[in-house]
Amino acid sequence: MATDEVLGMFLSEKTCVLFMKKEAEFTVKQVAYSKKLSECKSGEVVAQKEKRFLVVNIPELSEKENNLFMTILEELKRSEKQIRVKADVYFFLKDYCLENMILLNKNQREKILELLEWEALGESALTPLLCDPIFEEIVINSPKKPVMVYHRTFGWLTTNIEFNSEDKIRTIINKMAAPLGRQLSYQSPMLNAVLKDGSRLNASMHPIAFSGINATIRKFKENPFTPAELAECGTISKEAMSFLWLAMQTSCSILICGNTGSGKTTTLNALFCFLPKEERIVCAEETPELMLPQSHVIKLNTAEQMDITLGSLVDNTFRMRPDRVIVGEIRNKEEATAFINTMLAGQAKGSYATFHAESAQEALQRLCSFGISERSLASLDLIVVQKRISKVTATGTRKEERKVTEICEVKKTTDGAIARALFEFDYENNSLVRAEQGERINEKISRTFCCTKSLITKMEKRRVKALEKLKNKSEFMDFFAGAEEAIR
Repeated sequence: MATDEVLGMFLSEKTCVLFMKKEAEFTVKQVAYSKKLSECKSGEVVAQKEKRFLVVNIPELSEKENNLFMTILEELKRSEKQIRVKADVYFFLKDYCLENMILLNKNQREKILELLEWEALGESALTPLLCDPIFEEIVINSPKKPVMVYHRTFGWLTTNIEFNSEDKIRTIINKMAAPLGRQLSYQSPMLNAVLKDGSRLNASMHPIAFSGINATIRKFKENPFTPAELAECGTISKEAMSFLWLAMQTSCSILICGNTGSGKTTTLNALFCFLPKEERIVCAEETPELMLPQSHVIKLNTAEQMDITLGSLVDNTFRMRPDRVIVGEIRNKEEATAFINTMLAGQAKGSYATFHAESAQEALQRLCSFGISERSLASLDLIVVQKRISKVTATGTRKEERKVTEICEVKKTTDGAIARALFEFDYENNSLVRAEQGERINEKISRTFCCTKSLITKMEKRRVKALEKLKNKSEFMDFFAGAEEAIR
């Protein structure tokens, strides 16, 4: 017996209206492909010539099944019953079918139940994508355009999902932002929010979004990358990472720069594994992205509606006796000034932040454009530059790599503050190589470890070996716990 026949056998006149055609809130497109590249939690990565797609595992419904699903969903939205867990959705579906004399076979019940759970407890068709750790970004560009995702390995992928209306997209956005008391509307056409799992949501609509309502969700790795993982995947060399290991244990302040999506925050977060376990750390962020393994940590976040800015949070750290101060990301003059002031005041052993700039020298120039004097810039010790580099292989395939391309010491000269390269990226050999030994930083390392400068190279080599030992410790906290032991 056909599936639709099973569904139709037990319909009364009262419920025949269920078979009136109802437009789905999202469409699942068929994707033609010639090659399967990989599997992930939410579906399959496939390719057709040079185009790559994500075929999301979405329950397929016949027209009658979809009509029934849409009718039950409308009833669920009107219902006053509390839906908190999956069991509530199951019993709602069961009661509805009993009341309307509808018999579903096992396959129909499971498909409709899963979709109802996504709508009632999740974020509609985005639910499987949000639950998949392999994606860094999930993007809705507008209605009737495919949802896009950024895969950690394959880069941007076009999915087989399209939302059919602005209302549906706005409903999903507002549902995600509701716990924060925020919503996207004609009165507030732009929204920035941090979701319950730490992901960042950015959305905009008419009148500022001429191409249509859109949303970008930036996800973060639940278990942050360790320094050893970054070295193993080629983002940075082991030699450079061992140098930064020593730098982080001194009274050294570091600014990590790069373009959008280059992994600045990921690298900064990994470096925190090298900070001493017992120190007091105060972290001020606009968006909570950083995960610190130390126990003596205070995390502060901005509150726009209360006019509590990142600059005011950093100023507040002066009253908190921190050993280290972390500023999530510098975006404007106020934040830059507050960050530099933490170093000028000498209130902490080290200050750290991320910043948008394509090179170390450009970072200094941008900070100067914020009104910071070159004399003040000399209080900054190191600038690390990380880039998202696009490459085209011999077969014509495009890929992106994240690479640390510069590690520079800030040096004060008669011409002002300049960035002196200690490590530079060799594009021909695709590797980060040593350019010079540090002067200021080696002096700080020498004082901190009570050693001669000639011993610094030996200390770096010991840490290179430690990174090799620790490469199998993929858990962030395990790496942190084992780092000190590995260099003894």
